[in-house]
Amino acid sequence: MKLSELAGWLGVGFLIGIAAHSVWPYAAVDFTWLVGATVAGTLLVIISLTPPLRIRGGREELLIVGSLILSVVFGLYRFELERPFLPRGLVPFSPKGMAYVVSSDKYLAPNDPRRWLGQWRQELTHRAQQIFPPDEAALLTGILYGERGLSKQAKDDFRRAGMLHIIAVSGSNVTIVAVVVMSFLLGFGLSRRFAFGMFSFALVAFVLFVQPSASVVRAAIMGWLIELAPVIGRIPRASRLLLISAVAFTLWKPWSLLFDAGFALSFLAMWGLLTWARWINGRIKKTIRHESLREILSSTVGATLMTTPYTAWAFGQASIYALVTSFLVLPLIPWVMAGGLVALILPNVFVSLPARGGLQAILWIARLPDLIGQGVWTNLSTTFGEMVGWYALIFMIWRLVNRKKPFIHKKPDHSAEKTSEIIDCQTVQTFADD
Repeated sequence: MKLSELAGWLGVGFLIGIAAHSVWPYAAVDFTWLVGATVAGTLLVIISLTPPLRIRGGREELLIVGSLILSVVFGLYRFELERPFLPRGLVPFSPKGMAYVVSSDKYLAPNDPRRWLGQWRQELTHRAQQIFPPDEAALLTGILYGERGLSKQAKDDFRRAGMLHIIAVSGSNVTIVAVVVMSFLLGFGLSRRFAFGMFSFALVAFVLFVQPSASVVRAAIMGWLIELAPVIGRIPRASRLLLISAVAFTLWKPWSLLFDAGFALSFLAMWGLLTWARWINGRIKKTIRHESLREILSSTVGATLMTTPYTAWAFGQASIYALVTSFLVLPLIPWVMAGGLVALILPNVFVSLPARGGLQAILWIARLPDLIGQGVWTNLSTTFGEMVGWYALIFMIWRLVNRKKPFIHKKPDHSAEKTSEIIDCQTVQTFADD
């Protein structure tokens, strides 16, 4: 068995342990059971690895079972350590479980870098409010670092248009940072190793600056691993990166696996990008020749398809406009970010004109549902079972459309499957919602 395969089983077991404890988040775990399971798992691993005790034919199976038991125990124990500090109001399998109380920056230590980074954010927000009208300033700061100051009317417009992910820093922001920073450093002739070290520092600073939400941390981990791959000479696989980022984030905040809407939407969207988006991209390749337009369309449809059942359950709303608005808005985001940064650095009426044009266009696109008046459903009463049913149906359709008739006496070729899992930094984007 390859070490990467064993690591994958360990990650899956850890997430199973986190999920099992999440069902009873405030109940203490009996440590007698944890010790017993640890002893049993350790014995199975020892039996599978000790030469005199090796069992023919089942050594790998014993190693997998023993490792799974140990990783599940570790997941239970990690959640147990966090139990005294859990947010209030966690309700398993209920959208009310998303309405927890989070900690405030006022409890940070005086020398904590997050405190002065927060003060810097406030200064930038104040400067944006002096340059742009209220909603345009709130939209710009939301796009740049997730600041939430839109008026109620504008926020309702964004919600109906399925565009709340625009004002939540997500994987697309991390992608832009990764591409720009690495291209800038390598353009100076620096070695990739040295450039990667500086990129890592810049990425950590960016995550702390925008505040480490689920979508940002997940995308930062994946972006960091993707940039690490050329340094160590390995090709990253999307499924593996997704699992690593899930384990890394739940190590930090174990309750996020089942109780953080941003975390769930981030991973569902990425799963849509890895499956449906690629399938759609391949089907429309001959119809839409322009690569960027094709990627935006397929990514929007894939991410929306995978996140819609969850948003209907967690937020009681659904909108078909996300397919159209995201297609129109996403190409504008990099230009708005660049123009907005220039306007904040060089506050001037004429310098701010390009950014103002992009911001006004996005605000106008958000009003499309009001102009049309149909295609938005609110106050939906979707149950947890209905949401699971919808995902089961999506999975069945996915298996159906990917079913291929095998050729008789022909060895199956897995190269295309392996290639389809390989991604580059441009695909690290997500549609995390509010």
